[in-house]
Amino acid sequence: MEELLPINIRIAGRTYPLSVRAEDEETAREAGRLVNERFLEEKNKKKKRDDQDILAVVAVMNTVRWLEARRERTDLQDKIAQRISRLDELIDSTLTT
Repeated sequence: MEELLPINIRIAGRTYPLSVRAEDEETAREAGRLVNERFLEEKNKKKKRDDQDILAVVAVMNTVRWLEARRERTDLQDKIAQRISRLDELIDSTLTT
């Protein structure tokens, strides 16, 4: 079983304990920093909003970015698969003539 490393991430003035694989520690800490940065940006824009509301907005914004990146990755994988298929067809046609 893989060992998990206990770490603490601070977001919106609160500390959140996480357990992550050692190789994911840096990524988890970076994610926490980015979420906190976006939280502070949104808080400065909308000073009267509740912290929970701001965190919800940040969560939605980050999820939109993630979904867009996933869609772009899928589109790119499809294009690569099509080109590989076309190359296979060209190679096959060259070998059979």
